[in-house]
Formats: sequence, C-alpha cells, structure tokens
Amino acid sequence: MGAEHQARACLASCGPATPPALRELLRMLQRFAGASGRRCQEQSLAEAGRLLPALSQAWAELGAPEAQPFLRCLLSCQLEAMGSLGAFRKLEKILATLTAGRESVACEEVARLLDSLTQGQQALALGDLRTVCLFLEESSLAREHWRRTLDPLLGSAASTLASVLQDPATGSAERACHAVKLALQLFQAMPEEVGILVWSPAGSMEPLASILQSLVQVIMGKVAHKDARLLAGTALGMLVNTAPTLEAGARAVSELLGLLSPDPGDRKLGGLQVAVPRMSPDGLEYLVLSRGLLTSCRREILTFRPPGGEACLLLGHLMPPVGPGWSKKNMDYRASLLQAFSLWLRRVHESAPGIWTGRLLSGASLGAQQLIQFIWSNTKSPLEGLSEATLRSFSLFLELYGKECDHLGDDAERPLYDELLERVRALPWPTKARYPALCALLPFLGSERVLTALPALPKHLLLCLSTNPLSPPAADTYRCFLRAQRGEWAIAEAGASEAALAEQWAQHWLPAVAEALQSPVAALQGRAASSLLPHTLQLFPASARLLEKAFAGPGLACLRGWAALQKTQKELGQGHPAASQSPARLASCLACGDEAVRLAGAGLLCGGPGSAQAPGPKELATFQDFLGQNLSGNSASFRQLLQATVSRLLGRLRDSALAVLRSQGAAGSGPPPESLLLTGDFVEWLLQLTVSQLGPASGFQRRRTALLLLTSLLATCTDSWSPERKKGQPPPNMAALLSWAKRSGRWDFTSRATLLALFSCLQDSTSEIREPAASLLHLYFPPTLPTDLAGALLERACQALSSARGQEVEAGALMMQTLLQKANSDTLQNIVPRPKEEGPTLGCPSLIVISYLLRLLQERHAAAQQDLLQAACVQPLHGPLCALRRCLLEAPSTGRSMQQVSMQGSWQELLMAMVTMLAEVASFLLAVLQGSGEDLQPAAAPSLADMGVAINAAVWQGRARGLGSEEEEEGEPPLLLSEEQGCILTCCWISAKEIGLLLGGLAEKVLLLAPPAAGLKPMLLSMEGLQTTVATLQGLLLRCRHWGALEGCASGLTMVCRALLSQPDPELQELPQKLLAQGLELLRGPRNSSVTRRAAGFPLFIQCIVAGEPPTGTRPLLTCCVGTLLELANRPLPRVWDQTLDLPQVSALHVLQALVRGAGLGAPMLEWAGPLLELCLGALGSPCWAMRNAGTQLFGALMGRLLGQSLSREDSGSHKGLSPDAFFTLYPPLEAVLLAPLLSSLGSTGESHLCPALHAVLTLLAKLQPGTEHLSSSAAHFQERLLHLSASPVYATRAMAAQALVPFVPLVELEDVLLHLLQGLAEPGPHNTLHGRLLQACALLAQESACQAFQGLQAIVHQAEAAFWLLTPAQRCPLIRSAYLRLLSLLTDGCSKDFLRQVEDAVAPELGPSGPDAQVGASVLRQESARFLCRQVGRLADPSRTRALGSLLRGSDPEVRQAILAWVLEEGGHCEPVASVLRALLLETLWPVLQEGGSPEGLKLHLEALVHLHEDPSAHTDQLSPAPPPACLDRLLSLVEMAGASSILLGRALCVLSLLLALGPEDLPALGRWSLVVECWSEPRTCEELRLAAAQSLRLAGVRVVVRAWAGSGPSLAALALRLLNAGIFLLQDEDRTVRLEASMFASLLAQQMGGQPWEAGTMLQANQGLLLLLQVIGTHFGACEDTWPLLMLHLPQCDLEGLLEEVGTNRPPSLYEEDGANFFAEPAVFAQVLLPFLLQLLDRAEDGAPLRAQAQQWAASRAPAVLRSLQHCCLWWSQDNAGALFLKALGCPKVHTALTVLLVEAELLVQVLEALQASWAMVPGANCSSQELRQAWGRARALLTQHGMAPQMKDSQRPGPDKRPHTLIDGTR
Repeated sequence: MGAEHQARACLASCGPATPPALRELLRMLQRFAGASGRRCQEQSLAEAGRLLPALSQAWAELGAPEAQPFLRCLLSCQLEAMGSLGAFRKLEKILATLTAGRESVACEEVARLLDSLTQGQQALALGDLRTVCLFLEESSLAREHWRRTLDPLLGSAASTLASVLQDPATGSAERACHAVKLALQLFQAMPEEVGILVWSPAGSMEPLASILQSLVQVIMGKVAHKDARLLAGTALGMLVNTAPTLEAGARAVSELLGLLSPDPGDRKLGGLQVAVPRMSPDGLEYLVLSRGLLTSCRREILTFRPPGGEACLLLGHLMPPVGPGWSKKNMDYRASLLQAFSLWLRRVHESAPGIWTGRLLSGASLGAQQLIQFIWSNTKSPLEGLSEATLRSFSLFLELYGKECDHLGDDAERPLYDELLERVRALPWPTKARYPALCALLPFLGSERVLTALPALPKHLLLCLSTNPLSPPAADTYRCFLRAQRGEWAIAEAGASEAALAEQWAQHWLPAVAEALQSPVAALQGRAASSLLPHTLQLFPASARLLEKAFAGPGLACLRGWAALQKTQKELGQGHPAASQSPARLASCLACGDEAVRLAGAGLLCGGPGSAQAPGPKELATFQDFLGQNLSGNSASFRQLLQATVSRLLGRLRDSALAVLRSQGAAGSGPPPESLLLTGDFVEWLLQLTVSQLGPASGFQRRRTALLLLTSLLATCTDSWSPERKKGQPPPNMAALLSWAKRSGRWDFTSRATLLALFSCLQDSTSEIREPAASLLHLYFPPTLPTDLAGALLERACQALSSARGQEVEAGALMMQTLLQKANSDTLQNIVPRPKEEGPTLGCPSLIVISYLLRLLQERHAAAQQDLLQAACVQPLHGPLCALRRCLLEAPSTGRSMQQVSMQGSWQELLMAMVTMLAEVASFLLAVLQGSGEDLQPAAAPSLADMGVAINAAVWQGRARGLGSEEEEEGEPPLLLSEEQGCILTCCWISAKEIGLLLGGLAEKVLLLAPPAAGLKPMLLSMEGLQTTVATLQGLLLRCRHWGALEGCASGLTMVCRALLSQPDPELQELPQKLLAQGLELLRGPRNSSVTRRAAGFPLFIQCIVAGEPPTGTRPLLTCCVGTLLELANRPLPRVWDQTLDLPQVSALHVLQALVRGAGLGAPMLEWAGPLLELCLGALGSPCWAMRNAGTQLFGALMGRLLGQSLSREDSGSHKGLSPDAFFTLYPPLEAVLLAPLLSSLGSTGESHLCPALHAVLTLLAKLQPGTEHLSSSAAHFQERLLHLSASPVYATRAMAAQALVPFVPLVELEDVLLHLLQGLAEPGPHNTLHGRLLQACALLAQESACQAFQGLQAIVHQAEAAFWLLTPAQRCPLIRSAYLRLLSLLTDGCSKDFLRQVEDAVAPELGPSGPDAQVGASVLRQESARFLCRQVGRLADPSRTRALGSLLRGSDPEVRQAILAWVLEEGGHCEPVASVLRALLLETLWPVLQEGGSPEGLKLHLEALVHLHEDPSAHTDQLSPAPPPACLDRLLSLVEMAGASSILLGRALCVLSLLLALGPEDLPALGRWSLVVECWSEPRTCEELRLAAAQSLRLAGVRVVVRAWAGSGPSLAALALRLLNAGIFLLQDEDRTVRLEASMFASLLAQQMGGQPWEAGTMLQANQGLLLLLQVIGTHFGACEDTWPLLMLHLPQCDLEGLLEEVGTNRPPSLYEEDGANFFAEPAVFAQVLLPFLLQLLDRAEDGAPLRAQAQQWAASRAPAVLRSLQHCCLWWSQDNAGALFLKALGCPKVHTALTVLLVEAELLVQVLEALQASWAMVPGANCSSQELRQAWGRARALLTQHGMAPQMKDSQRPGPDKRPHTLIDGTR
C-alpha cells in the first residue's frame, strides 16, 4: 500500500476523539506523498515540523492500537523518501518525537518493516539496498533493531557482495557501491558488535569472513567502479578500528596490506580466515587501500610504533610511493597517488611532532628530494579536477616543512621556500598554477620579499583578469597579498592611520587597480570592480580617496572607474549617495554610451546597502527617466543586468513597504507614509510601462526587456509561491502589502490589458518573446481564462497551425499549450469541436485537447494524400505535430493525468493510435521525397536530384488539380526554389523533425513517468508501440537528408535509447542493442547515400544509440561499436569502386567523426585516441577522395577533442593548449603515431619522401604550448625531427615545420636552439636549408616568451649580423632575403646602429623600379623592405626619416605603397611627430593618387590611412597642410555622387571628403552636395558600408556645420544643418550597432558644444539620449525654419490602415517567405510617440505668422479628413460581434499596431493644431472637420482600442514630456 493511500485510509479512520494536531499531521503526510516536486514535499514536511510541539501532547493521549497506523504511515513515507535525504531526516525527526516513551510499539513496527528486507539472508536488490543503507545511517530505531539481530543483516550483506562479484562487468555500478557502503556502515555504526565477532570469535564467522574477502577483491579491481573500490578501502579501515589493542590494529593493517600480494593464499585477520583467489590487479590496489586506511583509521593505530625501533605505519607501510616512475603511470594512478599523498600529509601534520625520528622534508636525502619533486610537479601541472586538492597539499607541505624546521632547531634557514619561489617566478604568467602556489608561499616569505622577486606581478594579475580561466586565481592572489600587507604593516607601524596604510597600498597597487577599473575591456573592468575593488575598500578604506582622485579627470575611462568605485562603496556602506554628492557625474553616467557605466550609475539609485533601504523620491524619478531610455538595449547581457538592477530596486521598495506596514500595525490607521506611497506609485508606473511596451509595434529588444522587467515585477511584488524557484519566494506578510495596494486601486497585475499584451507576445515570431510570455501566464495569472478569450485563443491557434511558416506554427502550438494549461475541462468541452459519433469524454483537459489535435492530424494527413501542394500551403502537417509535441511533452498537467489510474486506459488507447498515425505520416513523407511508390532500402536516402524531381512532380500534380489542364513550362528549371516547392519542402522537413522529437519525448516520458514493473500493470505505451517508435525514427534517420529533420530525429532516438537502457526490463534493454547490431550490419556493404552530407543520417543513427548509455557505466555498446568501426575502416579498399556509392570504410570514418563530435561522447572516445589518429593519418594518404575527405573531417574533430578550447579567441595566444610533455603524458599512444610521419617524411638532407599525413601532424603539433622546463626525451625526438624538416624541398612543409617547432623549444632552450639554427648561415649552403632555418628562427623569436629572454640573446644578434650576406645580391633568392630581413626586424632592438644603417643601405636599392624579369618572391622582398624602413621610422620617431617615405608613396610600385599604407594603419599614429609628417605626406599625394586612377585597393588604403591619422582629436585643430587643390574636392564629390565604385571605397572617399570639408575653408556649394550624399546614404535601404560612412562623416564634419548654422550663418546653412540632423536621426535608429555608435559620437560632440552641459570630453552619448538631443537641437535652434515641419513629418510613416485591416480579416494563407523590413531595429511607432511632444512644443513656440505654423496648417488640411475617416473605421472594425479570433490576429500584427499608433499620434497632433487655429479665430481651408469632431472620434477610438489591447497607454500624468524627462539624464539638475 502506497504512503498516500495509507495516509488517506488512516485519516478516514480517525474518530472524533483524534486530536486535531494528528489529523493535520496526516494531511501533511498525504500532501507529501502525493506531491510530485521536491520543493512541494519540503513545504509539506516543513509545515508538519511546525506541528511538533502540539504533536507531543496529542500523541500521549493515544493508546497503542491507535498509534500503530500513524507509525506505519510515517514509515511508509520514509520508504518513499529514499531519494531525498533531507525529507528522510525530517520524517525521522517527527518519528523520534512521537516514539519518545513508546519505544516498544515503534520497535515492533520497525522490526516488521526491516525484517522483510533481510529475511533469508538473500542478496538485496538495488532498491532494498538503498533502503537498508539509509535506515542504517539515519534511523536510530533501525540501528537498535539490527544490533539485536545482526546475523541476518551480515548474511544479506555477504550475499549481496558475493552476487556483485559474480558478474561485475555487467552488474550495476550503483548496486556495487551500495553493497560496499552497507559493509562500511555496518563497521561504522556497530563497532562493538562487529569487533567481538572479529577479535573474539564465538559463533559462525562465515558471513563476516565472506564480507572481508569480497572487500579485498573489490579493492583488487574485480569491480571496476572507482567509488566502490574507495568505499571498500574505507570499510576495511573501519574494521581495523574495531581492534581491541593498538598493537592488534597495527598488525591488522600489515595483514591487510599483505592480502594485496599477487598470490596471498590463506591469511588471517583476527579470528577471520580469509582466502583471496589469485587476481591480476591493475596497480591501484595499494593506493586504494592506503587511502581507505588513512581516511578512517584511528590516529593511535597509525602512529603506533612497534617494539624493535621500527617506524610507525604512517612513516612506513602507508607512505605513498612517490619515487621514480610515478610520472609514467596513467592518469587514474596519478590521481589516486596524489589523493593518497594529500591524506598522508594531513595525517602526518595531525600527528607531528610526536612521530618524527629524523628529517623527513628538510634534509638532503633522496626521500626528501622525491617528496619535494612530487609535490612541485603536481603543483606546477595539476591534474584536471584536482587543482584545489593539490593546492591544499602544497600549503600543508610548506607548513609541515616549517614545523619540522622549528622542531629540529633550524630557526634561520628555510632554503626550500626560496627555491620554490624561484621556481614560481620562472613560470610564465599564463600558467594557472603559478598564483595559488604564490599564495601558499606568501605567509612564509612575506609580501615585500615576494613583490621584490616578482615586480611585474600587478601587471600579470591584470592580464589574468582578462582571461576567463585565470581570473579566479588572480583575484585570490590579490586578496591574499592585501591581507598579508595589512597584517605586516599593522605590526611594523603600530598606530599608523588608515590614510598612511592606504598610501603604502597605493605604492604597490594603485596604478594597476586604477588601470583595471578604467579598462575598456569589459571582462577586465568587470572583474576588477567585482573582485579587486571590494577587497581593497574593505582592507584599506582610505584608498577610496586615492581612487576617487585618480578618477577625477575627464573621459570615459575616468567615468567608468568612478562609477565602479561609487557602486562598490554603496554596497559596502561607505561614503555618501552619489545622487546627492555628484549629481552631474551621475547624470553623465546614466546618459553614457557605455552599457556598463550606465548600469553602474543605475545601481547607485537603488538605495542603501540594506535590503530595506529604499531610494528616495529624487532617486526614483531619475531611475524612471533612465529606465524609459534603456528599454531597447541591444545586448542580451545588458538586458539581464538591467533586470537584476530593477529586481534589486523592487526588492528594497517591497521590503521597506512591508517594514512600514509592520510598524503601523495590523489596523493600518492613519494616512499612508510617503515611502509607502512611493512604492505603490513606482510599482504601478512600472507595470503600466512594461505592459505598454509589449505590443508588436515595439522592437524585439524593447519587448524582451519589457518581459524581463514584468517578470521581475511579478516575482517580487506578488504572493505567488512556486516550487520551481530555488530562491526569491515571497515574504510571509506579502498579503498585507497586496491588500493595501488593492484598497488604494493599484497593482492590478492580472488585468485584461496585461493579459491581452501577453497574448500578443504569444504570437511573436521569436521564441525569446513567446516562451517568457507563456511562462508568465502560467505562473502568475488565474488558473482559468475567461470563456470568450479561451474560444478566441483556440480559433487563433488553429489559424496559426494552418500557416506554412514554421514560426507561426510554433506560436500556434504554444497558444494551444497555453489553452490546455489555462482552461478547465468544462470550457474545453464547450469550445473544442468533436465529432458527433464520439461519446462523452472524460473530464480531462489533456485528453480533450490531444484527441482534437490527433483528429486534426488525421484530417490533414488524408488531405495531403489527396493534394500535397494544397495541404502544404493551407493545412500543413507540421501544425498539429508541433502542437501535439508541446501539449504532450511540455504541459505538466498531461503528465499528472497520465499517472491517474482512472485515465490510464484512455491514455493507452490514445497513445497507441498516435504512434500508429505518426508512423503512417512518416512513411508518407518518405514516399513523397522518394517520388515513387517502391519501397527503399533500409538505409538508402534519395539523392538530391531525385528529391528535386519528386518535389516538382508533387507541385505539378497540385497545379493540375487546382488549375485544370495547364501546359508545363518549357526551358531550364529555375535556379531558386519557387514558393510552392518551398512549401512542400518546409512541410516535409519540419514534419519529419517534429515526428522525431514527439516520438522520442513521448517514449521517454511514458517510460520514466510509469516505468514497467514485472506483473504489476501494463505500460502506457505497449511493446508494439515502442517498436513502432524505434522503427519510425530509424527510417527517418536513414532515409532523410535535411539537417534539421535529422537533428530532431536524432534527439528523439537518443531520448528513446536512454529511457530504454535505464529500464529494469531486459526485453526493453535489448532494443537499443538490436538497433546497433542492425546499424553495424548495414555498414558492411556499399550504400546509396551521399558522400557530401556525411553519409546522410547514418552516423547520427549510430551516435544516438550509444549516447543513450549511462555516462557512469562501462559503456559496452560504445566499446563494441568503436571496435567494429575501427576494424571496418582499416580494411583495404577494393581495387575498383563506384564513386557514386559510399564505401563501408568511408561510412565508418563518418560515424567515428560523429561519435567524436558528440556532446556526451567526446571524452569517452579519447580512450581510442591513438587508433583514431592513426586511422585519420592513414586515410589522408588514401587514393579515394571520399576517404581523404572523411579522414580530414575526423582529424579536425579529434584535434578539437584532444586540445580543448583555447583560453583566448586569438589562435596565436601562447598560453593556449597543452605543453608537449603534458600532451604526451595525457595521451601516451599518440607519441608513436605522430612521430611516424615525421620519421618517414625526410631521409638524408634534401631527400624528399612525400607523406600525405605530414601537414596534419604539423598542424596538430603547432597547436601545443611551449613548456617552461627542459623537454623530456620523447619530446626531444620531435624537436630533432622538426629541425630536420627545415631542409624540406616543399615550401609549405618548411613553413608549417617552423610553426610546429615553437612548442618544442622551451624558454630555457631558446638560446641554444636559435644558435643552432643560425650557426651555418654565415656561409652559403643549400637553398632549402637556409630558408627553412630562417623561417624557424623567425617563428621562435616572434613568440611573446622570446621578448622576456631577449637580454640573454646577444649571441643570437651577433650570429644574425654575421649572416649579412643573405641580404646582399650574393644571395639571389628573394624569399631567403625577405626571411632574413624579417629576422632582423625581430632583432632590431639588439642590433648596432652601424649594422642597421648598413641594412637600410642594402634595402634601399630593392625599392627602386623592378626589372621586367622579376624573380619569384621579388614582390615579397620589396614589401618586406618597405615594412622594415617603416618600422625604423616608427622606432626612431624621426620626422626626417618619415619624409623619406614620400618618395616611396609617389613611386610607381603599388605593392610598396600598399605595404607602407598598411603599416600606417597599424602603427603610424602611435608617435605624434611621425603622424604629423605622415598626414602631410598623404595629403600631398592624395591628388596624384586620384588622378592616377590605379587599383581600387590602393586608393582605398590611401583614403583609409588618411582618415585613420586624423582620428586623433589633436589633428582636428590643424588646418590642412598642404591643402589639396580644389579639383581634388570635386573629384571626391563626383566619386561619391556617381556611386560607381565598391561600397567600401565609396565610404572611404566620403570620409576623406568630410575631413577636407571640416578642416578646409568653408565651401557652401560643396557642403550642399556633400550633405545630400550623407542624407541619401543615411536611409535604411542603403547598404551597411555606406550608412557607416555617412555616420562617420557626420562625426567628422557635421558638428561644425550644425554649430555654424545655429550661430546664425543664414538660411542656406540652416537647411544644410537640418539635413544633417535628419540624417543623424535615421542613423541613431540604424540596425547596425557600429553605425549607431558613430552617430552617437556625432550627438555627443554636439552635446559638448551646447552650453551649460556637464558632458565630459571623450565620452559618448547613448543612442536614445542622442536622439532626444538632436530633437532638442532642432526645436531650440531650427524651430523657426521653413523645412523643420516637413522634415519631422517624414518620420511619421504613412500606413494604409484600412488595407491592413482588410488583409487581417481575410482567410488567405500568408506567404511562406516574409519580406524583411529595411531596418528591423527601428521602431516607427515608438519614435512617433517620442516625436509628438516635440511637435507640440514647436507649435506652442511658433508665432502666428511663422513658417512652421503655415506648414502645420497645410499638413492639417491634407491629413484631417483621412485621419477622421480612419478613426471612424477603427471604431466600426473593433465593434464587430463574435470576432474574438480576428481581434487576437490583429493584436499580434506589428503593422496594424504601428499604423494605429501613428494614427493616434496624428489625431492628437491634428486636434492641437486645429484647436490652436480656432483659438486664434483662424480656419484651416480644406480641413472639412472641426477640432471637436476630431477629438471625439479620437477619444472613442482610443478607448475602444485600449479595451482590446491595441493601444495600451500610460496615464497622461506619467508620460515623460520634452521639458522634463529627456533632460534629466544629461543636465544633472535633479
């Protein structure tokens, strides 16, 4: 009887006399047993725990007969709580409370329960094992029972262990662990009882001897599971603890260690006779046993010293074997050895100094040196997953060393510390282990000593902070140093002030910390703010003043640092609020273009550090302004951080309001305090804001942000407890706050307006909008929708499911799932259509909806069989399939319904019908794609050509049915798919994908929801259904091609196999094995599948089967599969093969590649890394192209698995990957595999042997990381062979060998290897050898580590100088000369001046005119010569040398010019004197370049370099010198106006043109032509490059024009300025972020020119703030211009609302392909609302006779009739009856929402214009309507639209206006 049923029966049997507390306990237990979620169970037990005080008294009133049912109920609940230790303990606590005083009754019930488990001393099943172990560990009653009846438990334990050892390979690893754990708990919980049996035998000893024998066999490796072996070692340690004397215990340890010998024979432990059979141990047995003994043995036994002077066990038998040879062992052995060593250190530390008999760590003995080498080797290169344990061991080792020195009297000498510090210093900065080791040494050496030895440590910590894996150790190192310095300075300078301590801190750390906090690198700045700054301010509070002083300057960097400092101070409760202390600086932060600065500024407005310290009215008002301008954040991280900020603010407002309510008392008398009103108003404002932004007229970013904010609002300010949330549950007294808000008319979170807004989100085309909206509806809204909305939602969902577009179908499926979750069975029975012949349905919403969807699928399947084209267009199959998947697999109510016994019959029938239907649909789809009625081979997929023919046939059949007899089109078929072909393909592929996901998820859900048990009840899905499921998925995978369909089916098959392999039924477990056998059998013959699509879906088919295996097991399926594939792939190819068929060998390679790439299989596949790599390299030399292609793909996948991900995005980072020694230690078999191609590629010098695998090997070796110490002997072989490859006759081999050599030359060997390479260069030698050695020397010197060792490489410089002949004409090869010149460029800093002058003289002739017979490589030499001269110019910073480059720029060699210009772009602007001369040179040569009309690439580089050199603000203050001729300006204007060149070249030309106009004399005609181009290119339809160029041009020259225009330079210049401002408005709304940033810089420069602005130079304005600023500039300075009103009206789009509504009302299916808009980022509706107050402001300011008034009147006359007509049409359209689905369709249409918003804006604007004219007694000719008539129509339409969710509006009093909101974030006046 289940616990829930037993609790219900017990509750029903309670009489009137039963105490209420016990009744309530039974209710809680019934809820606990019936709950499905862990958190619901925890809540029920927590409530039951609160009843304990009352339960004690009530329990005493019951008699023994009445108490027994309660006890049985509690014990039944404990049995069902096996999976939750916390629940079991809570139930145990309740049981202990109730059994106090009635132990006998409780013992009887416990005995009855537990005796049934160990009855007969039989082997325990896994479930019974879990139960016994948990009761033995947690239940005191169970332990007392088993103390009295120990023999049955011992017998069961022995039998269980014996059964585990009978077949360990196929047994359950979890059962083996629990069997060993049972023995461990027996020895631990009952030491006295077990000790008597072991040491004083009096009865049968067989069970205990059997247990001991089994544990020894487990330790010896008969059970492969690592945890089981470790538990066995610990259990034997517990057994030793039962020894009566220390001597007996020590002897027992020796006897146990003797049992590990290869042939132990019969041994005796105490009174136990043990016979361990002969075994073949794996070498880990000693470490496993010693770990167990060190873990659990008593210290007295370990330190017992036997008579005779022998060492104790701890220093003798149990000392880890760290001598020579441990580094050659495998990873498992090394990990076990390290863990045993850590335990040994800990036990020695605990026992010292009493166990010391001499020097252990501090001497010069071999043992001490071995210990030091072992700990250092593991510290330097920690094993994966053991870095923390290694660090603890290293720290313990250092502490133990110091303890030993103190004990032996070595007070002064600590040589080991200095030696280890030197070793740490030698490690490169990217070595992760460097910093923990440094922290461990710090307490013993002191901070000053360490910083003296590592002066670059602060810089290195900053580099680490910018790298993800190195950031945590860097932060920990900084914190350790600060703590050490604080302690040292406090002791050395007792009584020193905080300011003095901060000054000392600043000497070491201030520059580094300030640099990090100001860094533009987001990762570095964020980690410095979150890790470094808090520790700094906590330990040195006075450092805040020094940091604030460092951040006091102008610029974005200082603003970034100031914001981070203020934020951290606020969190720590230091300092004063920034809003009151520095309002201008805070305003600059809130309007800044940098997202992190804005967020930091917003965080300063969220109140104090306490959770109930809410912000004041000033901060809330500023935050409202900030939030309104940041809803369209383009970055997902920004949106998430903004949500976190708002959540923090709401939490503090809520907590402060709750505190106010508590202080007022329950009555709540008196007026509400201001803080409570502030909370109520802000939450209400935020609710209205988020709901108003959820409409489809808002962009994706705005809607996403609004949903996130609404989620935070509902999670924080509602009383909704959710079991899914780990934290953030509502406070207990939240109901009081909600009651107050309801009484005051606020916080209607579930209003109809919010519901409709979320319904509009359900219809969005992106899942990022749909899914959160559905989640909010499910979590926070009432359980039942209104009936009218439920019916409309069903109809709208069916319409969406009939669309050919995949996104609309997914939206319809989500709507159907929402309807299922939010409608009861009565509502569904009324709205869901059912056939008349169908009988009454059960009251189950899931059955109603899913039955309807299945009928819909059947109808559409029948329609598709008749006319596939018509069905794919208007009734696609994937609609109901997608809805079925959502409702079956993702609706929680469906799972609960399946578990109800009364519903299971209906579910069995329905699921079987569904599986059959899905199989029929899949068969139909495959037949359609094949194009014939014949059955395909099991693993044959049709070719792409065959599928094209089949699709065309289906299209023509559909046309023939729909259009009658129509002649077929003649000629070649079109290259692009027609919409009809697209509809059929979309229907087929999405349907196949949905079938795969649905079948897989259904089988997994059914098997895991109700796993089949032998003889209990039938499965929800029968065996026949499961077999049909597997067969359908197999057919789709083997006969499909589309990757999306294959992925869906693969996911489904993986879920099925995972569920089947986890079942206890052997018949179910055999299904995946049979599938794999069938797949491998199919692989043995040629198959008609595509070699270009990775053998179609066959690799995925095999991958899915083996991926279903449990990851912790032995993976027999994977082992069998890989073995078969390797054997098949290594078979020789046939002599003749068909190129159109996949060979079995090729298919095997593709399958292996899929296994290596698999997410859960990559790591297990590395077990076969050696054979796989050997197979790859062999395939690269195959004569078959398909084999070579498959081998290349497998090699790429394998290389990614072997090397892992790099630490940085740049592939050239020296700190990525593994060192050669570490690589070959991890993968020993790869050494021989990789060395073989190197050995076979080159014989004697110059003798070539082609090796196809050589390039792949060199690529892999080049990915490794240079080591820090001398190479091992194995890696040295690779270095030797790579050096030998420098003589290869193949150029690519020499180049790749140079890159591959770098990892095999550690820093300590760099000088020797370079000397070896350069040794023979002074004299002529073989061409290839010279070139290869130069390439290798350049590669070695180009790495970062070479710069660190350069001071010791003077010999290298002398050797290189001695080979100067390589640069002279005596060396005729240009490639060798260029390589030598590149080598000299790397050694320039060490070369003498005379030698460099000699090099320049040798290089100069090469830059002259080249002859007609130029050699191969001469161009490379000339470019390298030009780069060398340029580097000399930059290095010496000599303007005279810079002028010498002018002759080269004027020269005729385009390649030399391009090389110089490329250098200018890279390094030319670093030195101002050089940059100034370069600017003049480029200006001087601009006109000749334009006249020449050479290559577009050269012109583009010239223009780009000219603009690049003028990026420095100091260059904008100079006049153009020399000024280019006027014809140059005209040529550039003609170029951009004609637009005949590439877009990139045109963009560069416009930027240079803008530069010339900005720095040259004012040329009004040229400015006019230029402004027209800028305005034209700023429109969204222009390409991205031209829009970017327009934005850059505005930044370069636009500010000057606008400033001159508002200064009053005439109407023509004002018209130009308006044109530029209009372009800026477009560009600030551009979809490309780079374009918006450039336009923001234009707005920022304008803001700096406006008077009275606290804007800082060098900072960038946020795009939305820039938009408002441009509108302010137009209104303030150009409001009276004639062109202002028409220009602003351009931003109100004209929409055909009547046509849009007519389109919504038609049932015509939408086109498959939706036309993309010109700018997806722009929000015309939102901008229209932003523009409205500015237009009204312009009207108010304009005088009666102003041109703007006349323009407004003309606009009103032309627009008033149309607007009035549209308003009236809206009222009629939204007044229709029974049009709920139509209204929902319009609710989700972005075009309708945009048109309505613009219409309402125009209506309001027209009302204001007409009313203003009527007030002045003027009439608008042609208006045909009065302002009153228009106002009434506008009011009626607005009210009606708001009622239907089409125009959600904020209250008029809360809408930001132009005079308040846009200015607050800029001027800082609040």
